[in-house]
Amino acid sequence: MKDEDKTKDRLITELHEMRQRVTELEQSEIAWQSSEERLKKHLAELNAIINALPGMISMVDTDFNVLVANDEVYKKFGRGSLSEVIGEPCYATRKGLKQPCPQCALVLAFKTGESISRISTQEEELMGIATKSYAIPLKDENGVIWGGLEVILDISDIRNTEENLKKIEEKYRALINGMRDTVWVIDFNGNFIDINSAAAEILGYSREELLHMGPADIDFNLDTGSIKQLIKEMPLEHVQVFETTHITRNGRLIPVEIQSCIVKYQGKDAILSIGRDITDRKQAEKERLKLKKMESVGLLAGGIAHDFNNLLMGLFGNIELAKMFLPADHKSYRFLEFALQSMESATNLTKQLLTFTKGGDPIKETLSIAEVLTETAQFSLRGSNAKLQTNIAPDLWTIEADKGQLSQVISNLIINAQQAMPGGGTIMLTADNIKTFKFRYIQIKVHDEGVGIAPQYLDKIFDPYFTTKQMGSGLGLAVTHSIIHKHNGKITVDSAINRGTTFTILLPASKVGEKIISEQTSDEINKESIFPLHIMVLDDEEAVRDILGAMLEKMGHHVSYAGTGQEAIAKYQSARQNNLPYDVVITDLTIPGEIGGEGVAQKILSINPQAKIIVSSGYATNSIMADYKAYGFQGRIVKPIRFLELQNMIEQVLKIEEI
Repeated sequence: MKDEDKTKDRLITELHEMRQRVTELEQSEIAWQSSEERLKKHLAELNAIINALPGMISMVDTDFNVLVANDEVYKKFGRGSLSEVIGEPCYATRKGLKQPCPQCALVLAFKTGESISRISTQEEELMGIATKSYAIPLKDENGVIWGGLEVILDISDIRNTEENLKKIEEKYRALINGMRDTVWVIDFNGNFIDINSAAAEILGYSREELLHMGPADIDFNLDTGSIKQLIKEMPLEHVQVFETTHITRNGRLIPVEIQSCIVKYQGKDAILSIGRDITDRKQAEKERLKLKKMESVGLLAGGIAHDFNNLLMGLFGNIELAKMFLPADHKSYRFLEFALQSMESATNLTKQLLTFTKGGDPIKETLSIAEVLTETAQFSLRGSNAKLQTNIAPDLWTIEADKGQLSQVISNLIINAQQAMPGGGTIMLTADNIKTFKFRYIQIKVHDEGVGIAPQYLDKIFDPYFTTKQMGSGLGLAVTHSIIHKHNGKITVDSAINRGTTFTILLPASKVGEKIISEQTSDEINKESIFPLHIMVLDDEEAVRDILGAMLEKMGHHVSYAGTGQEAIAKYQSARQNNLPYDVVITDLTIPGEIGGEGVAQKILSINPQAKIIVSSGYATNSIMADYKAYGFQGRIVKPIRFLELQNMIEQVLKIEEI
């Protein structure tokens, strides 16, 4: 029994131990089940997290089998569900791949044991998308790699954006390089960091050379310190505009207008500057200044011309009358002739001054200028050692011009040409017809073989009072320019040192079919039709009234005088009422503080529409003298008035009806 008891005790102990193991197993199963639930929960949470993250995310073992992946993996690679991806090699998810790509981020991560980032073209080839892959090796506590985590981001939009930005950059770079303005980007140290093609072309440097330079190297006015100060003072939100001068590689100076502002360039603050060549603008400003100078001269001339011509009027008239009372062989006769010649020079000077004024408008008529050109040139060369050659087209078109002013132009140019050849030489005068698509011109050229004009003076030669001659007045070419301008023409100059100078004039031709109005002289007037006339002279200057009266009385006419417009109108009306009407009225155009010639003419014509009125002036402030008929006058005469001019004008007014 003793042995049976031992066996029983052993069985009881074993049973107890078994029950204890069963309890432990049950507890372990419960713990395992709890751990499994927690694992499932964590996996669900992990899956939710990786599905919420952008891109394709997968965890693989060292054989590249997918352990965990997000939904993007099967969607991007064209699988029906995630279950088709889990357990498969990750490379098998790419259609057509049977082994890992040697350049795959995971392969490189397993190989190096380091995290890898790279842009892959593999996915772009397989799926048409550009990707960037991140691979991280997963290691145990002993540092042994047991798997890897791969994140694949779709960067197609970024790639497309980069491509679009690249296209935009190319487009704008093409536009900027196509500009004729200089464009550059400058860092805050005053160095060029980018330029356009025009900058290199205009300045004469290569792009590479300019990128080692700065504004101070090509700016004629500024140094490095000044450039840096300008950059320091650059307003943050505004464009700064200033003018300066660039100097090219070969030393040419270019006036420019700079527009600069602060921009972001390659992530840093920089200065964007655009430089525009303003040579033409500066030249236009010079032309405007030249015109202002001419206007100033015009104001001066206008202020003195009227009074000066009134003085000359008295001198001319008295001398001419004195000559009439002397025999030609009288010893005083030739001195009076010399005096008249000297006064002619004074008259010409006044005429030159008047060409700058509004009152110097040309009194135009239709002219055939061939004879005018030749006669004026020959007259201007009298006594000189220069030879004249002419080549004038035989069928030269007519022009609308002031014969006297045009003669003055040719005389000025011929005299200049002669003075440019102190040792003698040949002056070539040519005139041709020029026809363009829309217009017809007469082209006149005066060429000499003289010393030429220095380049620095070419843009100044038409300025009033500019001259390089010791004895010159500086008015000749300025007058010439003004006359041509008022004839709607153009004058240019071309010159080379010691090779001569050529002046070229273009004048609009008359309309086809216009007739030439021939001049009438006193010999062509029927003298029998002229008889003692009743003439009224209106002028505010007593000396002018007296000398005109003396001339008219010498011609045999009866003269009355008026010092104001109102007096003239009253006398005219009174004479008609008394049956002693005036045959001719000669009126000054300008009467200070009073009704002038234009107003007097209108009033007299309202009294007698057939009135014969001659307008006279030494200086006209408007176009009345050039277009006198439009204002009711039948004739015009310019002070200082000569005896024969006055006589001829009276005869023409009485003899010729509306021309």
